[in-house]
Amino acid sequence: MIRTVKSKTLIVSAVIALFGQTAISLAGPTETSSKEVVPPAAPPPTSFFRANELDIGIFASYDKGVGDVSNLGIGEHGWGGGLDVAYFPLLYAGFRFQGSALNISRADQTAGIVTYDAVLRYPLDLVIPNFHLAPYGFAGIGGLLGGLDGTNRSGNLRTDSKVLGNFGGGLEYRFTPRVGLFTEAGYELIDGSHNNAVQINWGTRFAF
Repeated sequence: MIRTVKSKTLIVSAVIALFGQTAISLAGPTETSSKEVVPPAAPPPTSFFRANELDIGIFASYDKGVGDVSNLGIGEHGWGGGLDVAYFPLLYAGFRFQGSALNISRADQTAGIVTYDAVLRYPLDLVIPNFHLAPYGFAGIGGLLGGLDGTNRSGNLRTDSKVLGNFGGGLEYRFTPRVGLFTEAGYELIDGSHNNAVQINWGTRFAF
């Protein structure tokens, strides 16, 4: 009886093995996925310029009178320097306050120029990796403090404060996300069409 049960068990096992082998043969070879593994996309270039950025610039300045420059505005020319503070709520746009003092040649005295500007910039390192240069443009209003205002009856030079408008552009290069150099040129419309000036600044800027 025991031999009969063992014989039947062997027969059933053999039948199962035969059917299993037949099923594998009919199914064919194991398929390999033809889908290629796509490498991850390269990260976007890293910009040294940011939104919500506070900038502080220190610069030297040269101003050149344009038009009737003898006794008006800043005279023929002036040398000086100044400070600007800018805030960029957006990567591409912000505003700034700039003030400078210069020694005007005609009167050998110090005058001041203050401006409040809107600023637009475009960081080139967004499209050119590791090229941390940003061209920018600005425009605003301000004033000339203690500038020349012609002569009195005695022939002495008068001084006065004038409203001005200005516009211009510049370049800033960042060596790190915090430190850069810049140069810019602005055209100043000083209360009239005959006593304007061009101001050229160059200096260092710190970003926070």
